[in-house]
Amino acid sequence: MTTTAAPRLSALAPSSPLRHRAVAPLAVGLLGFTISVIGIGIPSIWYDEAATIISTTRSWPQLWAELGNVDAVHGLYYALLHIVFDVVGYSPLALRMPSAIAVGAAAALVVVLGRQLSRSWLGVVAGIVFVLLPRVTWAGTEGRSYAITALLAVALTVVFVKAQSSHRRRWWIGYAALAALSGAVFIYLALVVLAHGVTVVWRLARRDRMGVYFARRWALAAGAAALLAAPLALEIVSQSGQVSWIHEISSGTARPGFRSQWFYSSYPFAIAAWALIALGVVDRLRRRDRVVLATIIPALLLPTAALILVSVVYTPLYQPRYLTMCAPFVALAVGTGIVALRRWWAVASVLGLFAVLAVPQIVSQRLPESKENASWSQVADVIAEDRAQEPAGTVTAFIYGNVQRHPIATSRVIAYSYPDAFADSIDVTLGTPAFETAQLWETRIPLADATGRLFTADVAYLVTSNARDLRPETIATLAPLGWLVVETWDFTTVHVLKFEREG
Repeated sequence: MTTTAAPRLSALAPSSPLRHRAVAPLAVGLLGFTISVIGIGIPSIWYDEAATIISTTRSWPQLWAELGNVDAVHGLYYALLHIVFDVVGYSPLALRMPSAIAVGAAAALVVVLGRQLSRSWLGVVAGIVFVLLPRVTWAGTEGRSYAITALLAVALTVVFVKAQSSHRRRWWIGYAALAALSGAVFIYLALVVLAHGVTVVWRLARRDRMGVYFARRWALAAGAAALLAAPLALEIVSQSGQVSWIHEISSGTARPGFRSQWFYSSYPFAIAAWALIALGVVDRLRRRDRVVLATIIPALLLPTAALILVSVVYTPLYQPRYLTMCAPFVALAVGTGIVALRRWWAVASVLGLFAVLAVPQIVSQRLPESKENASWSQVADVIAEDRAQEPAGTVTAFIYGNVQRHPIATSRVIAYSYPDAFADSIDVTLGTPAFETAQLWETRIPLADATGRLFTADVAYLVTSNARDLRPETIATLAPLGWLVVETWDFTTVHVLKFEREG
């Protein structure tokens, strides 16, 4: 009796329908989009997403005025979301849907890039790994630009690799334009361009006969992109004080670098991924196939190293979620290790393991309070339900207290995020509305100076946090005026008190 050894993965590839050019990118892209969309509206909005909302729901002139003072680094992303809201209106779903779409598009391009670098199944395997990375499953539900930065990083690299294989100048022109756009969307994407420079230097070191040619082309394209992005970059640097909250580099930075950057809170996922990256590097070096490594590894490691170095010698800039842009290269590096296993059953088993490891992360990221323990949606639901029980014509006022962990913003961030629950009400302590400040948030006046605004109100709600809890102070101010607490609700980090006028 004879036995047949399990076929190698490469032997299966030619007959597979996934070899058709468009099928695999579309299938993997759809998978990434689907994973992102599942439960996308369950987690409560949190502070960073509220910053997106308050910026993108103001008028174009008001947004322009704001960007002259703060958040220029997010300017193009805010412009994109402004257009989305102009078309479909604001909702938590509309806020997060562009990120889900970006994850799907990035996943498709990971497949394309993998095919450019290797004729094996690297692209498909890496695309599947990408959509399962815990940082990617998080970014797909986030109303910020992180998923878009991953899309731009992989798109930029696809064009870079294509430009090296083509003698047509248009690819380098396209690379320069995309690099300038990428830097304008997220300035740290310039580090991906620098990583491409390392790849070019590698070609020079190998005495590649085309190395000098490509080095010149890359230098011209990168220089043109830098000139185009320079005005915005200078404006962003002038606003660098807004990231003063970032911690200095310390021994504790090792944990985010190993786990949080790309694997969120999953140590098992991180351990398995780093082990496969090491396996892939060793396998490619053993086979003297270094082209893949020369493209992937600089883009994987250089941005992190650069941000840590700048944080040590200049000012803290390293924040794990900023490195979401490198997730495509993580997936490709992991995929290199997986395809090194050769046998189809081994590859399928590892992908199955990653799927199993990803599920708890996906579930935990879609719990109601998964984003920084924010319970804002629950607060809004309770207030909306309570207001619906009031008689028609009831005049409602809100006193917005502090919000957890943020010294400037108030609990009105909940009203910005869930406006229907707070519609047609009086903001008792409002000074200058946010839209008129040319800053991110509104200004406030002391409650003691604003009690006259309660004259026409029938009901008042205090919304405050554990930090600098305003409940005792507010009760003391309103009690002499005949306002009594009639109901209270306590949520994670948020407290709501309902007041009615005595008699």
